[in-house]
Amino acid sequence: MKNQILKFVMGVMILPLGVMAQDHSHHDMNHDEKSMNHKDGQVKHFEVSGDFQKQLNAVYQAGLALNTAFVKGDVDAVKSKSAAMSATMKNVDMSLLKGDKHMAWMEYMKTINEGLKAISASDDIAEQRKLYADVSDGLYKSVKAFGVGETVYFQYCPMAKSGWLNNSDEVKNPYYGSMMLTCGSTKEVLN
Repeated sequence: MKNQILKFVMGVMILPLGVMAQDHSHHDMNHDEKSMNHKDGQVKHFEVSGDFQKQLNAVYQAGLALNTAFVKGDVDAVKSKSAAMSATMKNVDMSLLKGDKHMAWMEYMKTINEGLKAISASDDIAEQRKLYADVSDGLYKSVKAFGVGETVYFQYCPMAKSGWLNNSDEVKNPYYGSMMLTCGSTKEVLN
């Protein structure tokens, strides 16, 4: 009888530990999936015309100017460069894309435009930097999907929990500026 009680008590004590271990491993898997979404993104590559790539390259260049404003931590420059990038977005001719290409661009464009609008409305650099993550994500997916006719570096900072595009391998973190200028590394090279 003592043996049966001991087995029962041990089973009751061990069962919750097993459940906790399962819950913990499930939590870690979800966390890893979420943190990897931006970086590997499962973004489909599309062949598009050189004209579309040139227009997207102009958006990318405007994004680089916005990065520079963030690196400097200049609220007014960030607002100005956001407005300039919004204007450049309007010059992209969506009629150059058909079917899945068009639908993908519509999704990325919406993310970028909503982020730029919110950034332009803010007078707080910390808030602007949080909002920039969406703009950066939409731009990353656009460049990865369609290309811009040149090499682009996707850089990522685990402290910022977000990434950005750059035209060189040199890290200049737009999320932290001078506080942690070189925090991050190149995670992907897009051609």
